[in-house]
Amino acid sequence: MSKTIQVWKILLTVSDTVQQAYFDCLSKDERDRANRFHFSHDRRRFIVARGTLRHILARKFNQTPEHIAFCYSEYGKPYIDTSPIQAKKPELAQLQPGACDFHFNMSHSGELALCALGQDCRVGIDIEKLKDIQRLDSMMERCLTEKERLDVVASDEPLRAFLQRWTCKEAYLKAIGLGLMQSMQTVEVEVTSPQLLPQLVKVPETCAAGWNLSVMDVPDDYVGAVVVEGKSAIEVCEWQH
Repeated sequence: MSKTIQVWKILLTVSDTVQQAYFDCLSKDERDRANRFHFSHDRRRFIVARGTLRHILARKFNQTPEHIAFCYSEYGKPYIDTSPIQAKKPELAQLQPGACDFHFNMSHSGELALCALGQDCRVGIDIEKLKDIQRLDSMMERCLTEKERLDVVASDEPLRAFLQRWTCKEAYLKAIGLGLMQSMQTVEVEVTSPQLLPQLVKVPETCAAGWNLSVMDVPDDYVGAVVVEGKSAIEVCEWQH
C-alpha cells in the first residue's frame, strides 16, 4: 500500500497583524535573518513562510510553534530536533534524540509557498514564479543536459520549460539533502507532454527504493514539482492563516 504525503499550499500575502504573529513564534536566529532583508516584501515572505512551517510542524508534533527546534545537515537541510520535544513529552521517547527521522521540505517564490511533509520518506519540493531570466542561454548551459537544452529550445514556452525542469531537479537534490551543492547537470528530467508525468532519467546516486516525481498544480504564472522516495499518494491542502 502506498503512503500519503501532505503538501500544503500557502499564500504569503497576509495582514500586518498575522505577519507579527508569525514573527513572534520565530527563533532569535530566524528573526535576525528576517531583519536582514532589505525589502519589506521579502521580509514578509520569509516570516510568513517560516512561521507557517513552524505551525504546520507544531500541529504534527502537538507542540507550540515557538518550541519547534531545527537542526541542519552538512549541506544546510533542516530537520526536526526532537530533544526539546522529548524533554516536554517523555511519551515520545521512541524518537531518536537529535535529528528526527521525519522528513519535510519547503519552498517559496513570489507570493506562494509549498510545504511537503514526507513522514519517514525523504521528500523535496520546489516552486518558481515565472519571470524573465537574464542570460537564459547561459543558465541553460550550466543547468541542463544537452537533451534538455534541445527540448527547451524547441518548446513553445522556453522560459516555462526551463523553470519546470529546474524545479524538478531542485526538488530531487533537496530530497537527497544536497541542494545546489550538487551540479544540476547530474540530474536529467524527461518532460514529454503536459498530459504525462515527468520522469527522472538520470540521478547522481543509486536509488534502490526508487524516486517519484510529480509536477504541482499551481497557478499559471508558477511552476512546481515534488519528489518523494518510494511510491506515495499526494494530498494537497490549502493553509488557512
